[in-house]
Amino acid sequence: MPAQIVEVVEPHASSPGHERRIGYRGFAMVGLLNRLYGERWKAPGTEIVFFARDGYRSSTDSARFLAGTAWLAFGRADDKPFTVDNPSQHQRDIPLGPYYLIWDNLHDPVARAEGAYGWPYQVVRIDLAMPADYAAAQPRDAEGFGQVKKYCLTCHQVAGMGGEKWRGDLRQLSRPLSDGELKTWIIEPQKMRPATTMPPLDTRLPDVERNRIADAIIRYLRAAPATDITRP
Repeated sequence: MPAQIVEVVEPHASSPGHERRIGYRGFAMVGLLNRLYGERWKAPGTEIVFFARDGYRSSTDSARFLAGTAWLAFGRADDKPFTVDNPSQHQRDIPLGPYYLIWDNLHDPVARAEGAYGWPYQVVRIDLAMPADYAAAQPRDAEGFGQVKKYCLTCHQVAGMGGEKWRGDLRQLSRPLSDGELKTWIIEPQKMRPATTMPPLDTRLPDVERNRIADAIIRYLRAAPATDITRP
């Protein structure tokens, strides 16, 4: 596949009022997915799942890729080091390779609004996930499950689904914590452990919304069985 150069607002290195634009070289995701999976990846409800070297998991509904605004980058257009700073996790000069999922947030308003969400780096594997794959993790609380899926399953697992950065089922891991302690971990994890690499809950949102999301996550974790059934 031919590589293309795409200029983006680098969300990891930008802040409100201080945007930093960087050009990257990469492959268009639509063409790449077609070569990997044919038409199968376009089935309704299918997710494209990216796994990073450290086990981080990022999933995006396949319909988002149909707009053609995503690329799998492998280097910078200016040949500078393929690295990025991530202040939210207290990390600098992080290697982005072998691959980094980027979005044309200069022309895609959805990508612009999402900030750094959905920009996994150090990507080593791409999978597909179907709705049935989440069946064991999804209880009656659809809202809580949706928030856990978006904010927690990037690093943690529930019923064997999720990231591979931290071993163990999140329902069991959170069980010893009080609701107040768990809420602090979700919203401002550095207050519980200053050196943690866990990022705070979406700081772009108003406090009222962040609290509502945290409460939904706690409801889900408390309602689901706490047995560790993570796949070996």
